Amino acid sequence: MQNQASSLKSGQIVAVISGKGGVGKTILATNLSAVFLEYGKKTLLLDADVGFTNADILLGSHPKYTLKDFVNHKCSIDDLVTPTKYGIDFVSLGGDVGDIITANEIVLRDFAINFLKLLDSYDIVIMDMPPGFSEFYMPFLSLVQDFVVLTTIEPTSVVNTYTIIKLLTVKGVTGENIHVVANMVQDVKDATKLLERFIEVTEKFINSKISSVTIVKDHPLVLKSVYDRELFVKKYRNIQPTFSVIRIASNILKLSQNTRQRENLFDKFIKLFRGA
Repeated sequence: MQNQASSLKSGQIVAVISGKGGVGKTILATNLSAVFLEYGKKTLLLDADVGFTNADILLGSHPKYTLKDFVNHKCSIDDLVTPTKYGIDFVSLGGDVGDIITANEIVLRDFAINFLKLLDSYDIVIMDMPPGFSEFYMPFLSLVQDFVVLTTIEPTSVVNTYTIIKLLTVKGVTGENIHVVANMVQDVKDATKLLERFIEVTEKFINSKISSVTIVKDHPLVLKSVYDRELFVKKYRNIQPTFSVIRIASNILKLSQNTRQRENLFDKFIKLFRGA
C-alpha cells in the first residue's frame, strides 16, 4: 500500500475556511471552483461542511453517495464524484463520517489511498470546510497548500479570523499560504483601513507575510444568484464580486505548486486519523 501511496502525484488543494458561519464561505467556494475551471484547471469541489452541506444546492447537483458509503463498501471511490452543469466535479463528505474515524487500520489505509488518488485526479481541489476549527478535520487540512480565510468586517468575525490564522500557524502553516478575504463589504474605505490594521497585527504575531488580501463588496446580484441557484461569476461577469473571485484564483495559481511530497502527506493523513 505504501508503494501505491508514494506513486501518487500532487495537485493543488485549497481550503476555504472561516472563523464563524454566515460569512458566505460556500458561495465563495463554489464560485471560486468555476473560475479555476475557466483557467483550464480540472476542478473538484469537496463539501466537507458536515451536517450543513449545501454546495449541492448552489451547484444544482445532488450526490448519491458520500464518503461513509465508500467506507461501508456501498460504492467505489469514483462513485462519490457527481458532475455538475458547470463542469465542476463535486463530492460531499456527508453528514456522518464517524465510520472513517473508528475504522480499523486496514480500512483506514484503504480509504486514505483511494481518497488521495481521487484528489490527485484533479489539478485543483477546493475543500469547503465547516466554520471554526476542529482537530477532527486535521487529516483533511494536512493536505492543503492554500487557505482562503473568509471574514466580514464585523468585529466578532474579525476576532474569530485572527484566532483561526493563529491556530493554522501553530499547525505549521505560514503566511505565504494564507489568503484573507473580507466578504460582503459595504464601505471599501473603512474595510481597507480595518484590514490594514488587522494584517499588520496578524503578521507581527505569526512572523510572516500574508500572501494576499481581497475585498469582496456586498452586491444584490450575489444574493439573487443564490436564490436563482446560479453561480454569480458565470451569470454576472461585470460586477465587483466576480472580479474579486477572479483575483483570488489568480493569486493562488501564481504560487508555486507541488511543494509537498505525497508520501509524506499520506503518512500524516493516516497518523492524524488515528489520533497519533
